[in-house]
Amino acid sequence: MRKSFYEKLDEISEDVISMGSLVQEAVHNAIKAFVEFDVETAQKVIDEDIKIDEYDIMIEEKCIVVQAEHQPVASDLRFLHSVSLIIKYLERIGDLSVNLARIVKRLAKYKEIDQEIGIDKELTTLITEMGSLVKSILGKALEAFKNRDPKLASKLDRVDNPVDDIQKMIFKKLYVTHGKEGYQEEYVKFITNISLASRYLERIGD
Repeated sequence: MRKSFYEKLDEISEDVISMGSLVQEAVHNAIKAFVEFDVETAQKVIDEDIKIDEYDIMIEEKCIVVQAEHQPVASDLRFLHSVSLIIKYLERIGDLSVNLARIVKRLAKYKEIDQEIGIDKELTTLITEMGSLVKSILGKALEAFKNRDPKLASKLDRVDNPVDDIQKMIFKKLYVTHGKEGYQEEYVKFITNISLASRYLERIGD
């Protein structure tokens, strides 16, 4: 009976890793779509988010069933509770990736109105760097879970600091630049969406 129980715990762990891989792909594609103004990739992120949601529901159900059918000791209960929190964070990261993808589609519309509105090289570099850091944090977090590595997990707070610094640099760059006369409204919408995008990346890092 106990062997069956631990086999189920292993299965849940594998499901979390599989869900994490889907989330990593969503983050990667959302950042790629944003930097490259790739509407097709952005739509792919939106369409495939349902797979992440399905994993969230499936894993949560397994955790509940395991607790109902067995009598987990305290350490196993802590593990199951941790899994429930982790998949909620992963699902939220998937949602943030979708939000980022939707911004790509909105920015593409502003680009159609004014071809001079766009993400300049410096801003692209900052977003790319921020995206790389966020992907690294997510990868290390999943690695820490997979290997049960508390030391690696404890380092993630320090890794997140540069993400916050880059976000401040993006804000500073956006709000010291003035929109082109005649397109002020479109420019305000543009920088608002860029600001939101950096905020979503920062939240993923968190």
